[in-house]
Amino acid sequence: MNQKSVESYNQDDYLKEYEPANFMPNAWKLVNIKDAINSDSKSLGKLQREHSREFTESIIQNWLIYLNRTLNLKNAMGTEQIKLASTLICEEFYMLKMADLTLLFKRIISGQYGEFYERLSIDKVITFFRNYLEERFEIAIDQSSRDHINNKQNEKI
Repeated sequence: MNQKSVESYNQDDYLKEYEPANFMPNAWKLVNIKDAINSDSKSLGKLQREHSREFTESIIQNWLIYLNRTLNLKNAMGTEQIKLASTLICEEFYMLKMADLTLLFKRIISGQYGEFYERLSIDKVITFFRNYLEERFEIAIDQSSRDHINNKQNEKI
């Protein structure tokens, strides 16, 4: 954490700590999903347990506002859409880490998930998250299988 003591940290300080501006400059370090999986960043679920659901939704809202501004689309998400999307993301994607969020938003901004046609909506954002999570699960399963095989081979030695 910063130089402040934990006691002097308030909710706003923690929110600022999780702003996209603090993560995106280091997004280049996350080359693939395996990097995100192996990072030591906190998951959305852990943030909910440590702080609150409202706190975590606020983090997601900040990230969605950042996405709206960065993409500079004609039909960006409105306040109510951002609030609803953040609720849905916290419910369905609580296992994602902040590193996952960084990589996912890096991919969205770079156009890896396709054209926006000047419009960003809840369904598009949730689809991006689902596609990312599906790819993440495949990689995690593959990594776990390889680790299991390596452990079995090491036991035989």
